[in-house]
Amino acid sequence: MYFHLALRNLSRARIRSILAVIGIIIGVTAITSIGIFGDNLKRTVIENLGDIANELIIIPNASAGYTKIDEKVVETIKRSPFPGEVIPLKAGVYEIGSKETKMRVTVYGLDEKGVSTLFTVEKGSLSLKSGRCIVGSKIASRLDLRVGSRVTINGKIYRVSGILKDEGRRFDIRVNNAFIIPIKEHPANITNVIVKLRNIDDIEGFKDYIKKTVNVKREKVDIIEMKSILERIDKVFDQINMFLMAIAGISLLVAGVSILNIMLMSTIERTKEIGIMRAIGAQKPDILKIFLTEAGILGVSGSVVGAVLSIVGGYFITKLIIGQVSGIFSTASVLFAVEGFAFGVGTAIISGLYPAWRASNLEPIEALRYE
Repeated sequence: MYFHLALRNLSRARIRSILAVIGIIIGVTAITSIGIFGDNLKRTVIENLGDIANELIIIPNASAGYTKIDEKVVETIKRSPFPGEVIPLKAGVYEIGSKETKMRVTVYGLDEKGVSTLFTVEKGSLSLKSGRCIVGSKIASRLDLRVGSRVTINGKIYRVSGILKDEGRRFDIRVNNAFIIPIKEHPANITNVIVKLRNIDDIEGFKDYIKKTVNVKREKVDIIEMKSILERIDKVFDQINMFLMAIAGISLLVAGVSILNIMLMSTIERTKEIGIMRAIGAQKPDILKIFLTEAGILGVSGSVVGAVLSIVGGYFITKLIIGQVSGIFSTASVLFAVEGFAFGVGTAIISGLYPAWRASNLEPIEALRYE
């Protein structure tokens, strides 16, 4: 009975009801679409960096006066009881030249095993024999380098054996702008050691091993844990997403004010009708339920449409900005849609509370006299 009465009352003010529903639709769609996009953006970033979660970067403890890592330290690291790859790395800025172009870039020293563990070659091979080098995709494009091209690095001629696949930037190596030569031919000292453990659960045990062996007397090295960095990135994305959803929630707040306005106007317009209902036996709870049902119908109608449109909106936003929409129909997206629906309905009900209370508390005699 309450539903039919509420539906009839809303149809009598059809334009106002439609506008209120549109406001709910916009609010729910904005909140949920941004939530879905933010979740997919975070998922894409974490997936791209996920293969480094089991990596540790060991660097000299600069605060204790250490600027390099000794070979003995590297050997100690290799004797770790935890299985994985230990990749010593040298880095330095040197002048390179190709044909008539000269510039100063960061040149890395690695061995073939280290390169094959960390990177993927797009053209050529990962050969790092004497006199060979491997270059990143962007620097190869800038210098017009191809497999077999000759380039002078720090006064010595090298031949390009491979060009790396564009993989974005790592925390330790600028892959796309990298020049990699054999570690034995690099003039610098070992600047850091990359440890790629086979089992991510061994990280704490490995850190304890370094503490008891390398850092037993003095803190010679520091350890950068990629897993903790990824966890921080995850938290930052969650905070950004919540902030953006809060901004989008302003539109839902505006929709709530619209519903409040509509319900108050309805209360004034139907004052005499409410008086008649009270006179023939309707109680305060009955009037309250009718008005809250009206608010609920507006909220549910707008929230259902908004939740559906948010999936579509999230899809196109993600497609436009990220380009990858494989996770758009994930459990998280469904949860965002459900949350958006709940917020929409909740906003409508809360906005209708005061008008419903006011209507239910009208005195029958005064309401019948209202003109």
